[in-house]
Amino acid sequence: MYRVAVIILNYNTWEDTLNEIELVYNICNIPMSDIVVIDNASPNESGIQLKKKSKEKGFIFIQATQNKGYAAGNNIGLGFAISRKYQYAWILNNDIYFDDTEIINKLYSVFEKDNMIATVNPDIFAPSGHMFNRDAKRPSFFDFTLGMNRYRKIGRQINVKDEFGYVYRPQGCCMMVDLQKMKAVHLLDEHTFLYFEEPILAERLLQKGFRCACCVSASVIHNHSKSVKTVFQKQSLRKIQNKSFEYYLNQYRGYGKFKSAVCVFFNTLKLQLLQG
Repeated sequence: MYRVAVIILNYNTWEDTLNEIELVYNICNIPMSDIVVIDNASPNESGIQLKKKSKEKGFIFIQATQNKGYAAGNNIGLGFAISRKYQYAWILNNDIYFDDTEIINKLYSVFEKDNMIATVNPDIFAPSGHMFNRDAKRPSFFDFTLGMNRYRKIGRQINVKDEFGYVYRPQGCCMMVDLQKMKAVHLLDEHTFLYFEEPILAERLLQKGFRCACCVSASVIHNHSKSVKTVFQKQSLRKIQNKSFEYYLNQYRGYGKFKSAVCVFFNTLKLQLLQG
């Protein structure tokens, strides 16, 4: 029987995290001892409350001493799971909803179909029913700029066979990972504080010949960036996202200053339209 550790990263929203724990426990029948919660140095009472509840309920609680960002926080959980000899980890945001009792088995089954698959996520929808972009193909310079609208359409189109399809990148809000493959690429890159962790991970996996997949027989609802928006203002989010985007382009796509600047310009326009 395969072993899965459920990793939930908390920042400020401890009540949502407790709700997510109960959802995983009740729907998936996952033992509390397989649920790993990391508090990313929240400035509020999150650490105190989660530590208290962990003693009552039996889930694993880890307190980060400082907030180094999303990737670093999840790496704490991944490192713990690897040290405890888990084979897989299910990284889960605390604003994900699902009611499929077989979701973990469905995600795991995809790994059995290709031993080069490193990550699997379900289809992810907004509460409105909008499907988030699967990012099926590796985006080009054109896709980052003049072809952004086109990419929003083709990025959702995957070749489905046996209830799954290959995608360029995982969706970090809800993804199951093969821990040995994650270890082979040295886990998540901690140079970004927030955003673009997934395409960066995709590039690290591609360098080793690993692949990402989407399980189309499973789906979840994501109240997208709920906790992030409660902490950061729109302008701050744009700066953080563009900084991470530029790092991805420079370090993993080999873009020079000019190409990166053009891509960041178009990304800023997109964010302004989306955020208002």
